[in-house]
Amino acid sequence: MTTLTTSPSIEDLAYATIRSGRAFARLWLDTSIDTRGSTRSLWPATCRRLAEGQPFEARDIDVVTLMGEALRVALNTQRAGYGDHALCEDTSHDDLWDPRLEELRRLTEVYKHFRDCRERYADRLSAEREVARAL
Repeated sequence: MTTLTTSPSIEDLAYATIRSGRAFARLWLDTSIDTRGSTRSLWPATCRRLAEGQPFEARDIDVVTLMGEALRVALNTQRAGYGDHALCEDTSHDDLWDPRLEELRRLTEVYKHFRDCRERYADRLSAEREVARAL
């Protein structure tokens, strides 16, 4: 028996990645996270590319990961352990009374969505390459 699966087209995955990257860049810039070291010098260019709809630059993959780490640290600074929790769990229903913590939580959800969109896109490309190779 053949099982048919429906999955988003590569175009739909690319579109979702572009939109979520743009949302992440805008919210990141609005949130003003205090980053230190080399990350601080790298994220403005990455945010600019994301805001311009260019989420597939290989040079930005590590920068976005470092931005996620900076976000985790910022959340943990606001509330011990919350950054670790927020990067692994859905926090959209968390009741937070601290406005800064809520702002960072929203950014975390947007970051995770972008990270997941980009991963789904990359997985789809890999799957298409494997199928083409097998044929």
